[in-house]
Amino acid sequence: MKIAIVDDERPSRSELRHLICEAFADAEVMEASCGEEAMEMFLKEDFDLIFMDINLGDMDGTTLAAMAKKAQPNVEIVFATAYNSYAEKAFDIDALNYILKPFDSKRIEQTLQRYMKKQSKHSYMRETGKEEEKTTISKISINSDKKMILVDISDIVYIETGNRACIVHVKGKSYTAACAMNSFEERLKENGFFRIHKSYLINLKYVVEIYPWFNNTTCVKMQGYEKEILTVGRNQIKELKQLFSM
Repeated sequence: MKIAIVDDERPSRSELRHLICEAFADAEVMEASCGEEAMEMFLKEDFDLIFMDINLGDMDGTTLAAMAKKAQPNVEIVFATAYNSYAEKAFDIDALNYILKPFDSKRIEQTLQRYMKKQSKHSYMRETGKEEEKTTISKISINSDKKMILVDISDIVYIETGNRACIVHVKGKSYTAACAMNSFEERLKENGFFRIHKSYLINLKYVVEIYPWFNNTTCVKMQGYEKEILTVGRNQIKELKQLFSM
């Protein structure tokens, strides 16, 4: 189980790490001390569970949680805070649990058990064909050159519109797909993709730079495609920057 702790207080992070590892020895735990650091971590690493404080100094924890959910739709959020006044707002974003400081070892253990029980239930429902919710798929089909090609969603860097088609850039390879951009956006929006422009749909985890360009425009630089200029639409700039805590 991979777990993230987001808290601006080092003692709280250390205590929570200790209690988590005490309850679940095989847990892999990573830490972030602010919202900006956390978002960078979420875009590089996939997590099963995030323990998050509400007051982070640079950002409200509930806002960060919503961003984390957008970047990693399957992650579970646990709010770990000294304030009980945010509980209603926390559960509005479907938080797994809401625990108060000072931390109680039993409460932490119960939270981890709740997570594992929920995952076991989902696994059982999938295996028995009783899964009611739409499951996240790891591959996507692309109709290219009269063939159906299956590619890993996580390998798609970005998609751009071409001549009556879309060009899908997959880690050094490109496929021309006879499919509308809106269709790709709908299929990939729950997998950490963001439509920065009518011509571009990008995988957020491959963004390496957001920079100003000519005539007050903004562009993004993608990993492995640093020489390509991907323009951000004026209406998308604010939301894109929020995703990266800018």
